[in-house]
Amino acid sequence: MWAILSDPAQRGNKWDEEAFFETGRTHVAEAMARLESLDVHPARSRALDFGCGLGRLTQALAEHFEKVDGVDIAPSMIEGARHHNRHGDQVEYHLNDRDDLGLFPDCSFDLVLSFIVLQHIENRYKMGYLREFVRIVRPGGVILFTVPSHIAPFSRHGLMYAMIPNRALNVYRRGRYGYDGVIELHAMRRTQVESVIADAGGRVVSAEPDPLAGPAWHSFRYTVVKPDGGEANSP
Repeated sequence: MWAILSDPAQRGNKWDEEAFFETGRTHVAEAMARLESLDVHPARSRALDFGCGLGRLTQALAEHFEKVDGVDIAPSMIEGARHHNRHGDQVEYHLNDRDDLGLFPDCSFDLVLSFIVLQHIENRYKMGYLREFVRIVRPGGVILFTVPSHIAPFSRHGLMYAMIPNRALNVYRRGRYGYDGVIELHAMRRTQVESVIADAGGRVVSAEPDPLAGPAWHSFRYTVVKPDGGEANSP
């Protein structure tokens, strides 16, 4: 749970299961309320949680949508998500170790959601997944995701991230976190994100500052709609 939501106070397997999943309910409820305030109203038939982990957000989405799918690259996360599933067949988890979402047909979802996931994916793959999000969402559907844009140089760690490449930072991360499997962070400038979305056939409704990547980064939460009758370009 800490690998998914790295609250310093919960380091060392201190997350309480109910508290962990309650953060998902809070984040999803806030996201749905924000859509209402933007006058964006996706249908509530089917949603996708991309990078679902243990299903923190997937389970919460099931309180708002008739059917919810979660995908993740890690078999251990999918196994854990299925263990923690409290919504039966309403929720389905899928292992996906490909660089696309070809397991889903075009126009499958009313909502695609991905919070604090794309930041850990290299940009060459991130661009492909953004195009896939537009492909698999239905006309009139919505995509919600977070991506850091650039460092905040005057923050505590911002200058370090700006000057030291990920490869060297991994040495620091291994020492700090005490394990070999490190979690890299890959930012993508807001202008590039918006260009990829537009080329794929989506429209950015909102790009708002988002704190989930931490204070070292200027990060944005994007709200994207696929126009009714619009067709996404092939990736």
